[in-house]
Amino acid sequence: MLLWGFPFLTVGEGLTPAMASLLFTVYVVFGILVGPAIGALSIRHPTNRSRLLVLPVIGIQVAAWLAVILWPGPSPLWLLFVLAFAMSTGGPGSMIGFDHARTFNPSHRLSTATGITNVGGFLAALLAILLIGIAMDAQGAGTPDTYTLEAFRMAFLTQVPLWLLGSLFIVIERRRTRVHIGLDEPRARRRDRGTDRSS
Repeated sequence: MLLWGFPFLTVGEGLTPAMASLLFTVYVVFGILVGPAIGALSIRHPTNRSRLLVLPVIGIQVAAWLAVILWPGPSPLWLLFVLAFAMSTGGPGSMIGFDHARTFNPSHRLSTATGITNVGGFLAALLAILLIGIAMDAQGAGTPDTYTLEAFRMAFLTQVPLWLLGSLFIVIERRRTRVHIGLDEPRARRRDRGTDRSS
């Protein structure tokens, strides 16, 4: 948002600096408004946060980004506001990771778990920034004079592997955590139970 957002909106989408600034402001305001709602839902559904909140937040962002990327020509202003709203859910949604670390780790490991959670989020963001920059350079759009809407759109597609990888590991680790704390049974045990019933 901070590194690529302004040039994308002004050079790529053709917005005025004032309108791009308004979108940034709306992004912040949306984040302030949606944060408490996500926090309240996280408290009410502590064992289903990743399924009910984190994965839907990722899905909303993916849908908004793909709509902007695939739109023929410059995106309409309303769609850019939708993208700003979708992206504003990312900050509060990522904070759930800290709540997971606090809930599912023993007290003597909380500092380490919190550190890993923090570094993981920053690493993903830095990888996204890097991949977008590499993709822009590869298309010959490495300077503000050569930026184009199509170059931005192709570059933003480099986020897809990060979305897929992140979502995959959320699903895998959610399952392992639920088994570990006794909310779900291991798959092998379920198979054994089914075999016992059939015999």
